[in-house]
Amino acid sequence: MARYIAVYDIADTYRGLHAAFIAQAEKLGWSTWVWALTAKKWYKLPNTTLIGDFQDCDAAQAAFNAAAKAARAEKGELAVEKYFIADWGSATFDSDVKADPAK
Repeated sequence: MARYIAVYDIADTYRGLHAAFIAQAEKLGWSTWVWALTAKKWYKLPNTTLIGDFQDCDAAQAAFNAAAKAARAEKGELAVEKYFIADWGSATFDSDVKADPAK
């Protein structure tokens, strides 16, 4: 398994479409949070960024597409205007929203 990152734009976020998409994506292995091992905290990713562990890039893309399809079925029209899915490899990150798992 490898970690993948997805960044995307959707056409309409004000009717709850984005929240529906995120909810569906989380059911399929994507997350809006990243664990910082050295800080031992969870960091919130930017609004239109997801990470997840998948067998390969095809599986990551299939989960992403399935989330969009499920959100569309739930809320109506959801247009993913563009996306980028890549193997995470290594990364650096920061966020103004952090969660301490000990609390």
